[in-house]
Amino acid sequence: MKLWRGFLLGVVGLSLGACATVGSVRMEVLRPAEVSVPPDVLSVVVVDFAYPYRADSVHVMELGDEKATIDTIWVDDFGQKTIAAVGAELEQRAFFDTVYVHPQALNRPPVGRPGLNLSPLQVQRILDEYSAQRVLALEDLSYKTRIGLKNYNGYIVATLDVDAQLLWKMYDQNGNVADVFVQKDSIFWDNMENPLLVDEIALPSVRTSLEALADFMGKYYPDRIAPYWEVQYRPFYSGGHHLFARANDLKKVNSWEAAARVWYYVYEEGNKRQKAMAAYNLALSYEVRGDFLEALAWAERSKALFDDLGARLSETERKRVGNYIQELERRRDEELKLQLQVGAVL
Repeated sequence: MKLWRGFLLGVVGLSLGACATVGSVRMEVLRPAEVSVPPDVLSVVVVDFAYPYRADSVHVMELGDEKATIDTIWVDDFGQKTIAAVGAELEQRAFFDTVYVHPQALNRPPVGRPGLNLSPLQVQRILDEYSAQRVLALEDLSYKTRIGLKNYNGYIVATLDVDAQLLWKMYDQNGNVADVFVQKDSIFWDNMENPLLVDEIALPSVRTSLEALADFMGKYYPDRIAPYWEVQYRPFYSGGHHLFARANDLKKVNSWEAAARVWYYVYEEGNKRQKAMAAYNLALSYEVRGDFLEALAWAERSKALFDDLGARLSETERKRVGNYIQELERRRDEELKLQLQVGAVL
Protein backbone atom coordinates (compact mmCIF):
# COMPACT_ATOMS: atom_id res chain seq x y z
CA MET A 1 0.00 0.00 0.00
CA LYS A 2 1.38 3.42 -0.88
CA LEU A 3 1.86 5.58 2.18
CA TRP A 4 1.87 9.34 1.81
CA ARG A 5 2.22 12.12 4.28
CA GLY A 6 -0.38 14.90 4.46
CA PHE A 7 -1.15 16.90 1.36
CA LEU A 8 0.55 20.03 2.73
CA LEU A 9 3.47 19.82 5.13
CA GLY A 10 5.54 22.27 7.01
CA VAL A 11 3.31 25.29 6.63
CA VAL A 12 5.34 27.88 8.49
CA GLY A 13 4.90 31.63 8.65
CA LEU A 14 7.99 33.73 8.01
CA SER A 15 7.87 37.23 9.47
CA LEU A 16 9.17 40.03 7.32
CA GLY A 17 9.23 42.53 10.17
CA ALA A 18 6.67 43.98 12.54
CA CYS A 19 5.84 46.86 10.22
CA ALA A 20 5.60 44.79 7.06
CA THR A 21 2.28 44.66 5.28
CA VAL A 22 3.13 41.43 3.46
CA GLY A 23 4.53 38.29 5.05
CA SER A 24 5.42 34.90 3.60
CA VAL A 25 4.28 31.34 4.22
CA ARG A 26 6.46 28.34 3.33
CA MET A 27 4.66 25.22 2.19
CA GLU A 28 5.42 21.91 0.49
CA VAL A 29 3.25 21.28 -2.54
CA LEU A 30 2.75 17.81 -4.01
CA ARG A 31 3.18 17.83 -7.78
CA PRO A 32 1.94 14.99 -10.01
CA ALA A 33 4.26 12.93 -12.15
CA GLU A 34 4.22 13.50 -15.89
CA VAL A 35 3.06 9.92 -16.49
CA SER A 36 0.46 8.21 -14.31
CA VAL A 37 1.62 4.80 -13.14
CA PRO A 38 -1.36 2.75 -11.85
CA PRO A 39 -1.51 2.93 -8.04
CA ASP A 40 -1.53 -0.87 -7.78
CA VAL A 41 2.03 -0.98 -9.19
CA LEU A 42 3.99 -1.34 -5.97
CA SER A 43 7.44 -2.52 -7.08
CA VAL A 44 9.88 -1.59 -9.85
CA VAL A 45 13.38 -2.61 -10.88
CA VAL A 46 15.80 -0.17 -12.51
CA VAL A 47 18.30 -1.54 -15.04
CA ASP A 48 21.15 -0.19 -17.13
CA PHE A 49 20.75 -1.51 -20.69
CA ALA A 50 22.72 1.27 -22.41
CA TYR A 51 25.77 0.37 -24.47
CA PRO A 52 28.93 2.30 -23.48
CA TYR A 53 29.00 5.56 -25.41
CA ARG A 54 31.55 6.15 -28.18
CA ALA A 55 31.68 9.00 -30.72
CA ASP A 56 34.06 11.46 -32.35
CA SER A 57 34.76 14.90 -30.87
CA VAL A 58 32.99 14.18 -27.59
CA HIS A 59 35.22 16.43 -25.46
CA VAL A 60 36.10 19.79 -27.00
CA MET A 61 38.64 22.29 -25.66
CA GLU A 62 38.48 25.88 -26.87
CA LEU A 63 41.71 27.76 -26.16
CA GLY A 64 40.96 31.26 -27.34
CA ASP A 65 40.22 30.90 -31.03
CA GLU A 66 41.69 27.40 -31.29
CA LYS A 67 39.86 24.12 -30.79
CA ALA A 68 41.09 20.67 -29.85
CA THR A 69 39.30 17.40 -29.12
CA ILE A 70 39.96 14.70 -26.55
CA ASP A 71 38.39 11.35 -27.33
CA THR A 72 40.20 9.17 -24.82
CA ILE A 73 38.03 9.90 -21.77
CA TRP A 74 35.05 7.60 -21.41
CA VAL A 75 32.73 7.17 -18.44
CA ASP A 76 31.56 3.63 -19.07
CA ASP A 77 29.75 3.46 -15.74
CA PHE A 78 27.65 6.57 -16.54
CA GLY A 79 24.52 4.45 -16.85
CA GLN A 80 25.14 2.56 -13.62
CA LYS A 81 25.69 5.78 -11.69
CA THR A 82 22.49 7.17 -13.18
CA ILE A 83 20.30 4.21 -12.23
CA ALA A 84 21.81 4.18 -8.73
CA ALA A 85 20.67 7.79 -8.34
CA VAL A 86 17.22 6.88 -9.71
CA GLY A 87 16.90 4.07 -7.19
CA ALA A 88 17.96 6.27 -4.28
CA GLU A 89 15.55 9.04 -5.27
CA LEU A 90 12.60 6.66 -5.69
CA GLU A 91 13.37 5.11 -2.30
CA GLN A 92 13.38 8.55 -0.72
CA ARG A 93 10.02 9.48 -2.29
CA ALA A 94 8.42 6.25 -1.04
CA PHE A 95 5.95 6.25 -3.94
CA PHE A 96 6.62 2.58 -4.72
CA ASP A 97 6.75 0.10 -1.86
CA THR A 98 9.87 -1.56 -3.23
CA VAL A 99 12.58 -0.29 -5.60
CA TYR A 100 15.28 -2.61 -6.89
CA VAL A 101 18.43 -1.59 -8.77
CA HIS A 102 20.03 -4.32 -10.88
CA PRO A 103 23.75 -4.28 -9.99
CA GLN A 104 25.25 -5.11 -13.42
CA ALA A 105 24.96 -3.36 -16.77
CA LEU A 106 23.14 -5.69 -19.18
CA ASN A 107 24.35 -4.50 -22.60
CA ARG A 108 28.13 -4.55 -22.66
CA PRO A 109 30.87 -5.84 -25.00
CA PRO A 110 31.58 -8.36 -26.29
CA VAL A 111 28.00 -9.67 -26.39
CA GLY A 112 26.13 -6.37 -26.35
CA ARG A 113 25.91 -3.77 -29.06
CA PRO A 114 24.52 -0.25 -29.56
CA GLY A 115 20.82 0.28 -30.27
CA LEU A 116 19.47 -2.84 -28.56
CA ASN A 117 16.14 -2.84 -26.75
CA LEU A 118 15.08 -5.15 -23.97
CA SER A 119 13.07 -8.04 -25.40
CA PRO A 120 9.79 -9.21 -23.81
CA LEU A 121 11.60 -12.34 -22.67
CA GLN A 122 14.35 -10.32 -20.97
CA VAL A 123 11.77 -8.10 -19.30
CA GLN A 124 9.93 -11.16 -17.98
CA ARG A 125 13.14 -12.67 -16.62
CA ILE A 126 14.01 -9.47 -14.79
CA LEU A 127 10.52 -9.13 -13.33
CA ASP A 128 10.55 -12.76 -12.22
CA GLU A 129 14.00 -12.40 -10.65
CA TYR A 130 12.89 -9.49 -8.48
CA SER A 131 9.15 -10.24 -8.21
CA ALA A 132 8.59 -6.71 -9.52
CA GLN A 133 5.79 -5.21 -11.63
CA ARG A 134 7.63 -2.72 -13.85
CA VAL A 135 11.09 -2.43 -15.39
CA LEU A 136 12.61 1.03 -15.74
CA ALA A 137 15.33 0.65 -18.35
CA LEU A 138 18.02 3.11 -19.40
CA GLU A 139 18.51 1.97 -23.01
CA ASP A 140 20.70 4.61 -24.61
CA LEU A 141 22.93 7.48 -23.57
CA SER A 142 25.25 10.08 -25.03
CA TYR A 143 27.26 12.90 -23.52
CA LYS A 144 29.67 15.67 -24.44
CA THR A 145 31.76 18.32 -22.72
CA ARG A 146 33.19 21.66 -23.74
CA ILE A 147 36.03 23.36 -21.89
CA GLY A 148 36.71 27.00 -22.68
CA LEU A 149 39.72 29.11 -21.69
CA LYS A 150 39.93 32.79 -22.56
CA ASN A 151 42.08 35.71 -21.47
CA TYR A 152 39.95 38.56 -20.18
CA ASN A 153 41.89 41.68 -19.14
CA GLY A 154 44.70 39.60 -17.71
CA TYR A 155 42.43 37.05 -16.03
CA ILE A 156 41.84 33.51 -17.26
CA VAL A 157 38.14 32.76 -17.64
CA ALA A 158 37.48 29.02 -17.60
CA THR A 159 34.15 27.37 -18.38
CA LEU A 160 32.97 23.79 -18.47
CA ASP A 161 29.69 22.71 -20.07
CA VAL A 162 28.51 19.10 -19.76
CA ASP A 163 25.47 17.78 -21.67
CA ALA A 164 23.85 14.36 -21.84
CA GLN A 165 20.86 12.70 -23.44
CA LEU A 166 19.26 9.55 -22.04
CA LEU A 167 16.60 7.22 -23.44
CA TRP A 168 14.32 5.68 -20.80
CA LYS A 169 11.69 3.00 -21.29
CA MET A 170 9.21 1.58 -18.83
CA TYR A 171 8.03 -2.00 -19.45
CA ASP A 172 4.92 -3.59 -17.97
CA GLN A 173 4.41 -7.18 -16.82
CA ASN A 174 3.75 -8.37 -20.39
CA GLY A 175 6.95 -6.89 -21.73
CA ASN A 176 5.11 -4.05 -23.47
CA VAL A 177 6.49 -0.51 -23.50
CA ALA A 178 4.40 1.58 -21.09
CA ASP A 179 6.39 4.81 -21.50
CA VAL A 180 9.26 6.23 -23.56
CA PHE A 181 11.11 9.34 -22.43
CA VAL A 182 14.13 11.21 -23.78
CA GLN A 183 15.81 13.11 -20.96
CA LYS A 184 18.14 15.99 -21.82
CA ASP A 185 20.08 17.92 -19.19
CA SER A 186 23.23 19.93 -18.73
CA ILE A 187 25.31 21.45 -15.97
CA PHE A 188 27.81 24.29 -16.10
CA TRP A 189 30.85 25.52 -14.19
CA ASP A 190 32.82 28.71 -14.60
CA ASN A 191 35.75 30.33 -12.87
CA MET A 192 37.96 33.41 -13.22
CA GLU A 193 41.51 33.40 -11.90
CA ASN A 194 44.60 35.60 -12.00
CA PRO A 195 47.33 33.39 -13.52
CA LEU A 196 49.97 35.24 -11.49
CA LEU A 197 48.35 34.14 -8.22
CA VAL A 198 47.26 30.55 -8.89
CA ASP A 199 48.96 27.52 -10.41
CA GLU A 200 45.84 25.97 -11.95
CA ILE A 201 42.25 26.77 -12.81
CA ALA A 202 39.72 25.30 -10.36
CA LEU A 203 37.37 23.28 -12.58
CA PRO A 204 36.29 19.68 -12.04
CA SER A 205 37.81 17.00 -14.23
CA VAL A 206 35.87 15.73 -17.24
CA ARG A 207 35.11 12.46 -15.48
CA THR A 208 34.04 14.19 -12.25
CA SER A 209 31.75 16.54 -14.16
CA LEU A 210 30.12 13.66 -16.05
CA GLU A 211 29.62 11.73 -12.83
CA ALA A 212 27.93 14.79 -11.35
CA LEU A 213 25.62 15.00 -14.37
CA ALA A 214 24.78 11.28 -14.13
CA ASP A 215 23.77 11.77 -10.50
CA PHE A 216 21.79 14.92 -11.35
CA MET A 217 19.84 13.26 -14.16
CA GLY A 218 19.18 10.19 -12.05
CA LYS A 219 17.61 12.33 -9.34
CA TYR A 220 15.28 14.09 -11.77
CA TYR A 221 14.13 11.21 -13.98
CA PRO A 222 11.69 10.08 -11.24
CA ASP A 223 9.69 13.28 -11.81
CA ARG A 224 8.50 11.48 -14.92
CA ILE A 225 6.85 8.61 -13.03
CA ALA A 226 6.49 9.58 -9.35
CA PRO A 227 4.86 12.61 -7.68
CA TYR A 228 7.26 14.93 -5.91
CA TRP A 229 7.23 17.63 -3.25
CA GLU A 230 8.06 21.19 -4.22
CA VAL A 231 8.81 23.95 -1.71
CA GLN A 232 6.90 27.16 -2.43
CA TYR A 233 6.40 30.46 -0.68
CA ARG A 234 3.07 32.25 -0.55
CA PRO A 235 2.77 35.95 0.29
CA PHE A 236 -0.04 36.96 2.63
CA TYR A 237 -1.25 40.23 4.15
CA SER A 238 0.10 40.50 7.69
CA GLY A 239 -0.93 44.14 8.19
CA GLY A 240 -3.51 46.60 6.99
CA HIS A 241 -6.12 45.99 9.70
CA HIS A 242 -5.66 45.74 13.47
CA LEU A 243 -7.28 42.27 13.55
CA PHE A 244 -4.67 40.86 11.17
CA ALA A 245 -2.31 40.61 14.16
CA ARG A 246 -4.73 38.19 15.83
CA ALA A 247 -5.03 36.15 12.64
CA ASN A 248 -1.23 36.04 12.38
CA ASP A 249 -0.98 34.53 15.87
CA LEU A 250 -3.52 31.86 14.95
CA LYS A 251 -1.73 31.10 11.68
CA LYS A 252 1.58 30.63 13.50
CA VAL A 253 0.09 27.70 15.45
CA ASN A 254 -1.54 26.30 12.27
CA SER A 255 -5.05 27.29 13.37
CA TRP A 256 -5.98 28.21 9.83
CA GLU A 257 -9.70 27.77 10.29
CA ALA A 258 -9.72 30.16 13.25
CA ALA A 259 -7.54 32.63 11.34
CA ALA A 260 -9.97 32.42 8.44
CA ARG A 261 -12.83 33.49 10.72
CA VAL A 262 -10.87 36.61 11.65
CA TRP A 263 -10.13 37.40 8.00
CA TYR A 264 -13.78 36.84 7.13
CA TYR A 265 -14.82 39.37 9.75
CA VAL A 266 -12.43 41.90 8.19
CA TYR A 267 -13.85 41.02 4.77
CA GLU A 268 -17.35 41.78 6.02
CA GLU A 269 -16.57 44.95 7.99
CA GLY A 270 -13.48 46.53 6.42
CA ASN A 271 -13.03 49.07 3.65
CA LYS A 272 -12.49 48.00 0.03
CA ARG A 273 -8.70 47.53 0.32
CA GLN A 274 -9.07 45.64 3.59
CA LYS A 275 -11.75 43.45 2.01
CA ALA A 276 -9.41 42.67 -0.89
CA MET A 277 -6.54 41.77 1.45
CA ALA A 278 -8.78 39.66 3.68
CA ALA A 279 -10.18 37.80 0.65
CA TYR A 280 -6.63 37.06 -0.49
CA ASN A 281 -5.74 35.66 2.94
CA LEU A 282 -8.93 33.60 2.95
CA ALA A 283 -7.86 32.08 -0.37
CA LEU A 284 -4.55 31.08 1.23
CA SER A 285 -6.31 29.52 4.22
CA TYR A 286 -8.42 27.35 1.90
CA GLU A 287 -5.39 26.32 -0.14
CA VAL A 288 -3.55 25.21 3.01
CA ARG A 289 -6.61 23.15 3.95
CA GLY A 290 -6.70 21.53 0.50
CA ASP A 291 -9.84 23.16 -0.91
CA PHE A 292 -8.54 24.60 -4.16
CA LEU A 293 -11.92 25.48 -5.66
CA GLU A 294 -12.85 27.62 -2.67
CA ALA A 295 -9.35 29.10 -2.60
CA LEU A 296 -9.64 30.06 -6.26
CA ALA A 297 -13.06 31.65 -5.70
CA TRP A 298 -11.69 33.85 -2.90
CA ALA A 299 -8.59 34.77 -4.91
CA GLU A 300 -10.77 35.88 -7.82
CA ARG A 301 -12.95 37.86 -5.40
CA SER A 302 -9.78 39.51 -4.07
CA LYS A 303 -8.67 40.41 -7.58
CA ALA A 304 -12.03 41.99 -8.39
CA LEU A 305 -11.85 44.12 -5.23
CA PHE A 306 -8.28 45.16 -5.97
CA ASP A 307 -9.22 46.04 -9.54
CA ASP A 308 -11.94 48.35 -8.20
CA LEU A 309 -9.23 50.42 -6.52
CA GLY A 310 -8.12 51.60 -9.97
CA ALA A 311 -5.11 53.90 -9.87
CA ARG A 312 -4.68 53.25 -6.14
CA LEU A 313 -3.71 49.64 -6.90
CA SER A 314 0.03 49.12 -7.22
CA GLU A 315 1.51 46.94 -9.96
CA THR A 316 3.03 44.73 -7.26
CA GLU A 317 -0.38 43.98 -5.77
CA ARG A 318 -1.86 43.38 -9.21
CA LYS A 319 0.86 40.85 -10.07
CA ARG A 320 0.66 39.23 -6.64
CA VAL A 321 -3.00 38.29 -6.88
CA GLY A 322 -2.75 37.44 -10.61
CA ASN A 323 0.16 35.07 -10.02
CA TYR A 324 -1.66 33.46 -7.12
CA ILE A 325 -4.74 32.79 -9.24
CA GLN A 326 -2.56 31.09 -11.86
CA GLU A 327 -0.98 28.86 -9.22
CA LEU A 328 -4.36 27.93 -7.75
CA GLU A 329 -5.66 27.08 -11.22
CA ARG A 330 -2.67 24.80 -11.69
CA ARG A 331 -3.30 23.08 -8.36
CA ARG A 332 -6.99 22.66 -9.17
CA ASP A 333 -6.13 21.06 -12.51
CA GLU A 334 -3.51 18.78 -10.96
CA GLU A 335 -5.70 17.51 -8.12
CA LEU A 336 -7.49 14.75 -10.08
CA LYS A 337 -4.24 13.56 -11.64
CA LEU A 338 -2.68 13.31 -8.19
CA GLN A 339 -5.64 11.35 -6.88
CA LEU A 340 -5.27 8.86 -9.72
CA GLN A 341 -1.54 8.49 -9.11
CA VAL A 342 -1.59 8.24 -5.34
CA GLY A 343 -4.70 6.09 -5.29
CA ALA A 344 -6.48 8.05 -2.56
CA VAL A 345 -8.49 11.20 -2.02
CA LEU A 346 -6.04 13.93 -1.03
